[in-house]
Amino acid sequence: MKQIAVVDVETTGLNPYRYDRIIEIAVVLTHPQNGILSELETLINPERDIGPSSIHGLTASDVIAAPHFVDIAELLAGMIRPSIALAGHNIRFDISFLQAEFKRIGVDMPMYARIDTMSLAGGGTLSVCCAEHGVRFDGRTHTAIHDARATARLLQTMLLKTPDFMRQYEACVPPSWPDVQPATKDLVTRKTLEQTCSTVPGYIQTLAKRLSVESVDIANVEGESDYRALLWNVLEDGRMDESEADALVEVATRWGLSFDFIKKIHFDYLTRLAKEAWSDQYLTDAERQEIQLTAQLLGFGKLSEEKLRDLLKSTESISNVATKEMTTENWAGKTVCFTGECCCSIGGCIISRDEAERMVASKGLQVMSSVTKKLNILVVADPNTQSGKARKARQYGIRIVHEPRFWRTLGIAVD
Repeated sequence: MKQIAVVDVETTGLNPYRYDRIIEIAVVLTHPQNGILSELETLINPERDIGPSSIHGLTASDVIAAPHFVDIAELLAGMIRPSIALAGHNIRFDISFLQAEFKRIGVDMPMYARIDTMSLAGGGTLSVCCAEHGVRFDGRTHTAIHDARATARLLQTMLLKTPDFMRQYEACVPPSWPDVQPATKDLVTRKTLEQTCSTVPGYIQTLAKRLSVESVDIANVEGESDYRALLWNVLEDGRMDESEADALVEVATRWGLSFDFIKKIHFDYLTRLAKEAWSDQYLTDAERQEIQLTAQLLGFGKLSEEKLRDLLKSTESISNVATKEMTTENWAGKTVCFTGECCCSIGGCIISRDEAERMVASKGLQVMSSVTKKLNILVVADPNTQSGKARKARQYGIRIVHEPRFWRTLGIAVD
């Protein structure tokens, strides 16, 4: 059977020959007459900054637990291997990234015949070409599996209209592949991410097992203060590593705080965060993401729209004075550096790096272009960014602050 592999990749940028990497790939095996036969999709950890999240809709947090390319290269090769040709919408782009990724792990990807649906359709974006040829597009654009499925349907539609087109590929046979290192990790998809959002963090499970329900902690002011202070510090970068989680467990255990009381402290933190975000009666995408991320870290899972509305309503009982401990700090004279694209906006426009640096300078901070041991604060738009700056900051023990909290602490109102 003459199979065609339709390939679509989402990437950190446009240049596979320098630093850009694949962050998501989908391969759809299709037959000119019979349609889609099988599919493969996975996110990929690019081991670098995630690139334009506004385009592909992914964050560093989404791909941090995904396999590296080398971990699933054999599965990809096996999926593509029986095909006589590779197809895609602007297939040259997808193949160039595939070749570069295989080359990085020492594998020379064999040459395949190519079919470009963009050229066949006369040019235009995938969604436009699908609309012009009466092909339905299900799902979100710039999601690898949705784009690959749409491309496969578009290809089949055009091949049915021009049956003679495939004659030039009649002599094609699947090329031979070199050996590829066996796959070592499971595939991770966007659907997998939705399921993991409801997973209770490990340290929450540990707290639930270790802390006594009968513990008397209502009057334990010192223990509560210690736990709150540590929690505030841990969450300022929007993530929680294993050592930070262990420290929270240790403090709670040492002071004998009950699990119910810990849950109250966590909810209080989440409520105060929501109070700050909802102060203008409007929730931006960045604020929504921050609340959802924090809710998950604190053990509340992904908040439904109903639960989110209830949370925002509950902020009415929190005084403005009560939220100051989350935002009041004098950073004048500190050195600061940014990594990645900003996620916050002003006036509906995403803050540019130049704007961010001007605002920081106006507050008395000194902007640095790189991470050195003299840096005081690294600002991250994505808590789990794997940029070189973030890796170096973690190595040096430099303070990392999540961007929304950074602007709040400086007293700069963002959307």
